[in-house]
Amino acid sequence: MDMNAVVQALGGRDVPVLGSTVEALRNMRREEDRVTAREISRVVLRDPLMTLKALRFAEANRGNRQSADITTVEHVVMMHGIHNFLRAFMNVVPLEDVLAHDPVALEGARAVVSRAQHSAAFARSIAFQRHDSESDEVVIGALLHDLAELMLWLHAPREESEIRHLLEQARGLRSAPTQQLVLGFTHMELQLALAKAWRLPDLLQRLMDDDHADHPRVVNVALASRLARHLAHGWFDPALPDDYTDIQKLLNSTVDSVRRLVRSASLKAAKLWEDTGVRPVAAWIPMLEGEMPREAGRLKPPPSIDVPFFKAAMIKLSTARMTPDTDPSIAWAMYALQFGMGMRRVAFAKPVAGDPTRLQVQFAMDLDATPAAWQHLAIPLGGDDLFARLAQRMQGVWAGGANRAKLAGHLLPDQADRIGAGDFLAMSIYGGETLRGLMIADRGVGGDAVPDSLYAPFKALCLAISRRFPPDA
Repeated sequence: MDMNAVVQALGGRDVPVLGSTVEALRNMRREEDRVTAREISRVVLRDPLMTLKALRFAEANRGNRQSADITTVEHVVMMHGIHNFLRAFMNVVPLEDVLAHDPVALEGARAVVSRAQHSAAFARSIAFQRHDSESDEVVIGALLHDLAELMLWLHAPREESEIRHLLEQARGLRSAPTQQLVLGFTHMELQLALAKAWRLPDLLQRLMDDDHADHPRVVNVALASRLARHLAHGWFDPALPDDYTDIQKLLNSTVDSVRRLVRSASLKAAKLWEDTGVRPVAAWIPMLEGEMPREAGRLKPPPSIDVPFFKAAMIKLSTARMTPDTDPSIAWAMYALQFGMGMRRVAFAKPVAGDPTRLQVQFAMDLDATPAAWQHLAIPLGGDDLFARLAQRMQGVWAGGANRAKLAGHLLPDQADRIGAGDFLAMSIYGGETLRGLMIADRGVGGDAVPDSLYAPFKALCLAISRRFPPDA
């Protein structure tokens, strides 16, 4: 995907807004004489899409004598007048109408909006503790921090769905290299290009750019956005302790006070949940450790093998820019097995650092959303069982048909129990002379048979992964 083409396409596109925003603006027009600029600002700052439209409106109607950027919505309204502002947005289009044909894209876009609302609430609370007199600027920076992701749900929903699926299913993947693999660029790169193309105020561009994190206000925005992203995974996300510590340092406070700040801000953001229909973070405060909120934007697997997609996925895997981080390539290959070859359970196990005696499952993707039995699959090395023998050199097996019973006798008891009675494919992956991991795939518990014709493309995919590893690393 060409980023410049995306910027050009989005630059000329009319941006929709939340349906709740459309209704609120309509009500304000009816009572225009009694509405204040601050009240309009409160409505706009609930919606990152409407906030973007307000800033672009200000830039498009910038007067010749205006030397300074307008960096808050309230100033935009005051500069142009309540009547002119409300009239300019009489015909805004609801996001829900634009994405009505694509429920996955709509759910994904709403999830980003909900996360932006939470990020804005966290940023405002942190700014208050820092006695930041221009907190609306920080709030706008937080609202628009993930603008590129939101716009891509409108422009490239399939690719955004793929990124979401990979990050949800392959826990531990880093966002930026995954975006680079799927899109050819990162969200932040697109974000900065869009901000420049739309001529957003320089101050807001800096607040949205994590590379400027040497300034406390930029740190505020970055931490608020990080916090909102991690809390979307629940109150026990492993990254949250680091978030609390970083906020503590910024505020020169205590961890307990930071936790109280975060929960208080979460409750404020929860009041906006009807805007998106997304369950707010505060609703998960009573959750138990190990519980996870339901994720948004989940793709449905194809009803059968999708050969064109599998071929396209192979091309992407083979032509993507080489990077030291091979995890996105592995996760993408697993995704291709699921959505191209009809595999429902896929696992990749890698050598354990400092322990040459076993492999450990790194990623386990299960389209049936059953408990991830494969996540705890034990694969010791050095023995005479099937997987240990496969790991001795790059080789694979098709455990189907008459082969199934024969190969099942070479599985360890725990492996046989977790894999079940269905057919499966397995192959070791090497980079040069070094074992990099083992890929296993099947069609789920009680799934269909795996025909031997799928072994060749499975092997080709594993070979493509092996070529992503530097041979001498």
